[in-house]
Amino acid sequence: MYEQDFKYFKNSYSESMQKMFAAVGDIYAKYWNDLFHFALFDKDNESFVEAFKKTHEKYIKDLKIADAKKVIDLSCGRGGFTNIMAQNTKGNVLGIDISASQLLHTSKFNRPNLKFKKHDVMKIDELTEKFDAVSYLDAECYLPDKNLALSKIAKIMRSGGRLLIMGWCKQSGLNSIQEELVLHPFMKYWAIPNLETKENYEKYFKQNGFKIIKIEDMNHKVKKDWEFGYESALKGIKELGIKDLPKFMWKRMNLGDNGIRLIKEQFPSALYIKVGFDTGFLRYIYYLVEKE
Repeated sequence: MYEQDFKYFKNSYSESMQKMFAAVGDIYAKYWNDLFHFALFDKDNESFVEAFKKTHEKYIKDLKIADAKKVIDLSCGRGGFTNIMAQNTKGNVLGIDISASQLLHTSKFNRPNLKFKKHDVMKIDELTEKFDAVSYLDAECYLPDKNLALSKIAKIMRSGGRLLIMGWCKQSGLNSIQEELVLHPFMKYWAIPNLETKENYEKYFKQNGFKIIKIEDMNHKVKKDWEFGYESALKGIKELGIKDLPKFMWKRMNLGDNGIRLIKEQFPSALYIKVGFDTGFLRYIYYLVEKE
């Protein structure tokens, strides 16, 4: 049903991503926040502020940020977590993203050890630096070829360096009808070419010279995120009219009717994501690996 869309997302990944976030970046900032990744909740009564603080502390510890000389944040978005890492190390921290509209918001962060660069993860091997720590939060799902991306990420890492991926994956063993009814609509609306399983990622890590430190399914810790996203979508549906949508689009890229369409599609995507969570077909996986 959506095969042509997925083919476009794979073959025109760079164009697709830049248009996508030029259209939807500001509306996500309004109805979610400037951090486009999930918080991990240990308790139902935790606030988002508390959960994000603990989540970021965990990631910083797991990546050994304090001891890292060079750190890179892949698909850094608006740079919130990149800045937090820079606060917690004397090393140099680089945030990269393919979206110029997202990077525009990083100008508010001003630290001597922090910089941002427009760059594609699929061309990460073109960087000449070697990194001790690599973070990749909630964006690997957009990559057209996850295994190839991992092989390129491995090339810019020092031996013993750590890679943390928080991945949007699919449950293994789903049949074609289950994927078509639940996952494909949300993937189409979010410009996702494919979703990987946890088991495939384990193979990719081993193929590309990574030692697995820990892999954990985090669905039990992100229920509040899913619910908040769903409730925010309902709020937006109630609040917004067609005349409100153009103000959210990045004015430096002419998106026209396609921009309006992309924004509209974010609301049904939230409904399908909730279905994906409720059925268990959509998984949120923590991967911590080390370059051998």
